[in-house]
Amino acid sequence: MDEKTPHMHLCFVPITEDGRLSAKDIVGNKKKLTWWQDEFWKHMVKKYPTLERGESASLTGRDHIPPRVFKEMTRLTKQKAKLEEMLSGVNAFNAKSKTSEITAFLDKYIPAVEKMHTTLKKYQTVFTETAAENEKLKKKNAQLETSLDKASRESLLKKLADAKLRQDYEDAVAVLERIPKEVLDEYMHKPERKENIVDQIL
Repeated sequence: MDEKTPHMHLCFVPITEDGRLSAKDIVGNKKKLTWWQDEFWKHMVKKYPTLERGESASLTGRDHIPPRVFKEMTRLTKQKAKLEEMLSGVNAFNAKSKTSEITAFLDKYIPAVEKMHTTLKKYQTVFTETAAENEKLKKKNAQLETSLDKASRESLLKKLADAKLRQDYEDAVAVLERIPKEVLDEYMHKPERKENIVDQIL
């Protein structure tokens, strides 16, 4: 299997008993879609007893973090690496000349960090739960390594991915603290940056 999270896509034409084409009548709302998934699993597990039903968000109460957030964090992590590279080249002799280069880069980096800050606030509950679960999982990991089935492995990977996303964000914020004071002062002096979330993030 070449998928991290093996799953199926089923296609069907939603024809009502009176011959109408209507996804609304057949599939219905979110609750009915969950019912469909439960019923499908009940039917399939008769023939394949080891088949497991995935955890429904309605039962776990978790907001699932969409893939786009992980993609945004990947971009932010690349920007962070670039900023770290720029900062590592700053010294007493070239600080003035590097200021404009770093300031221009901050025009992209800080809004990206602010956007991620806002996004992650939305998923704070997920991270809090994930952090607690991750600590428990780390302790049990050695003994579970041999006995985890595929469903448990997928769940573990998801939780670790959530925790990595949080760590990547914290690393992205931490690099701001390494910016020399004079560079940050220069950046903050522009009028359009008076009301900046940088102070809140740091």
